[in-house]
Amino acid sequence: MHDSEQIINGNLGKVILGLSVPVMISHLLQTADNLTDTFWVGRLGSEAIAAVTVSFPIFFLMISIAFGISLGGSILISHAAGNAYRAKKKDSEGINHVLSQSFVIVFLVILFIAIIGYLITPAVLRLIGLEDAVLSGATAYLRMIFLGFPLMAPLFVFYSSLIALGNTKTPMKFILAGVVINIIIDPILIFGIGPFPALGVFGAALATVISRGTISLISLYFLITGKYGLKLKLMKPELKTIREIMRIGIPSSVENGVKALSLFIQNSMLVVFGTAALAGFGIVIRMFSLFLIPSIAISTAVSTVVAQNIGAGNKERALQCVREGIKSGFWIMAVMSIVVFAFSRQIIQIFSDNHEVISIGSMLLLVIAPFLMLILLIEIYCGFFRGVKRTDLAMGVSILHNLFFRLGFAYVLAFSLGLGLLGIALSFPLMKIAGIILAYILFIKIKSGLKKKETCPEDLAVEGCVEIKS
Repeated sequence: MHDSEQIINGNLGKVILGLSVPVMISHLLQTADNLTDTFWVGRLGSEAIAAVTVSFPIFFLMISIAFGISLGGSILISHAAGNAYRAKKKDSEGINHVLSQSFVIVFLVILFIAIIGYLITPAVLRLIGLEDAVLSGATAYLRMIFLGFPLMAPLFVFYSSLIALGNTKTPMKFILAGVVINIIIDPILIFGIGPFPALGVFGAALATVISRGTISLISLYFLITGKYGLKLKLMKPELKTIREIMRIGIPSSVENGVKALSLFIQNSMLVVFGTAALAGFGIVIRMFSLFLIPSIAISTAVSTVVAQNIGAGNKERALQCVREGIKSGFWIMAVMSIVVFAFSRQIIQIFSDNHEVISIGSMLLLVIAPFLMLILLIEIYCGFFRGVKRTDLAMGVSILHNLFFRLGFAYVLAFSLGLGLLGIALSFPLMKIAGIILAYILFIKIKSGLKKKETCPEDLAVEGCVEIKS
């Protein structure tokens, strides 16, 4: 666990790497969890893979909204920890106040999503124009996920709040426990082993709910007992804090939600190319979670270090986090690009034996592999924006490069220029290049604003810096 002393005064490169490695492992475990579903569901046929594929962006949207709101609380917790270090005092009351208010709003948001999502799932899926077999499986999968979603609320708050304090190892252990549970029960519920009936795609969803719900309830126990320095308390909702959490959290929810929405719309484009195309791209989308892991982990570490240093009044060190973050992730992404490019066909063969699915999936991997480094750059800039409470800028970058650039390039290349599936694949590097240019321009503006201001970081105007309410 990295405390504020190390985050604010320690070797910056080592701190970022030390914080990010457990987060990488956590995300790797979650990806293994998703790929376990894909592996076992793939044994049911291409229709089953397609059902999970069209469900994944919606599931990702649910997770994104909940995590975005919890991120609002975690950023406030990081700033509070930095402020406490600067004032040389312990501020557990302030941190636990934010934690408790964050829990209330996260649970209410998740409950609302679960109710609405369960009701509208069939109508939303029909809009895509799926084949009957795919529609049936996707509906069963998503409705089970929606039913179990409220159980996961404590885990979102527990996970993000511990990371805000610099403890990334404990969340990793909880994620590991959940993955082990899912790996054990996934094939049992999908295929029906022993006394259990074969539930197919529905069984994969049920396994996800059971595994994540279990570790979430354990997280709730530790939040109530205060074992890890975070203690959930019963208190009245405090509008000022909730407004601040929502001000920071909503843009983060939108940022990640836009990614899910763009994938959903892109899946709609893929439907016209047939089930094999949907399945092939679906496997790569699941694999893409693996490609994102180093970038997201380093971005998460950058957010925490930037937030605590801004809270402590150390603006120059906060700015240095971008350069150190890029240095930390460069070789990881370079090696990943080489491996994915060299073994693209073998990677897809792990998940499907359908020749058409393998051909489409490996083509997509060959196109995106040389450009995986671009993910690191854009994620680190967005991590910096979150750390200075400018989640609205990260949201803006996400909207433009995921919705407008991704879908715009995909439509023009695939349909207007007649490149078909290759055009959709080529939209990835083009959208990332455009997004990085935008993010860099915004970073330079914030950097200039931070250097010009002589006041405490908490008094910085919204014009390119951060506004922190006490």
